[in-house]
Amino acid sequence: MTLTAQENREAGAPQRARPPRRSLRLDRFGLPSLLLAPLLAVVVGVVGYPIVRTIWLSFHEGEYLISGPFNGLDNYTALFEDPYFVAALIRTTIFAVVCVCCTLLISLAVALVLDVGSWLTRIVTVIVLLPWAMPRVASGIVWKWIFNDQYGIANWLLVSLGFDQFQGYAWFNSGVSSLVAITIAVVWHSVPFIAISMLAGLRATRGEVLEAARVDGANFMQLLLRIRLPMMKPLLTILGVMSTIFAYQSFDHFLVMTTPPGGPSHSTEVLSLLTWLQAFTVLDQGAAAAMAVVTFVLLAGITAVYVRLSKEDK
Repeated sequence: MTLTAQENREAGAPQRARPPRRSLRLDRFGLPSLLLAPLLAVVVGVVGYPIVRTIWLSFHEGEYLISGPFNGLDNYTALFEDPYFVAALIRTTIFAVVCVCCTLLISLAVALVLDVGSWLTRIVTVIVLLPWAMPRVASGIVWKWIFNDQYGIANWLLVSLGFDQFQGYAWFNSGVSSLVAITIAVVWHSVPFIAISMLAGLRATRGEVLEAARVDGANFMQLLLRIRLPMMKPLLTILGVMSTIFAYQSFDHFLVMTTPPGGPSHSTEVLSLLTWLQAFTVLDQGAAAAMAVVTFVLLAGITAVYVRLSKEDK
């Protein structure tokens, strides 16, 4: 026979003391906040302060790396009246679209090859990861040598395939051919990370749904286009956004592969390179900060599109 709580109290049974409410609040809210405070301070200092400082500088004059008086939206007005900035904005957008499309398609092909699951998969995976492990400056130097007009392997390979017009062809003497060479270098450097991520997504689609579709007679393309890729839509959205951000932030290859940076005749200037040139060559930090803010707004818009697509998927 068991006694109720009321009978235990009446019988004088010992009771555990309840902790005070102030102690409970400290354990639930005060202690976690105290433990997270150093991390939040680092995040605010490393991420928040530079963003706020850049936005503040974009509304001020700044010549010779000295902050001048407040000038409102004059820096932004001057930017969109500058034909070089408008051309760089359009060029960066086209470059990003081409890079993202090529990166996703090539990465998907590489991931499908690795998804076969043969004994060579591990070796091929390591080889695929090598470009991603190479520093961007080093890869830019390597690709500049590859596209050299006199002893580059690119011209030799194209001539061997029957394209005699590429004999001694100077890739970096025109803006279009320079952008083609840089795009190849950037895609080559970006494919490994995206391909490995897609490989993980493809392996996550293996299951009863795929086996049932095979039993129903679905071929490889039907499985890929109607089952596997739709199941990978959230992952593909994330990878597309990341690839777009990487493309907009491309800087090292443009700096290393073009002489002078952004040449010839400003035909390869993109937003990141133009911002760097404005800050450290022209020494106008107000205009450079405005360019950085415009790029930040563009990338924030891309992130907002990702959030919208994610909500629609849910």
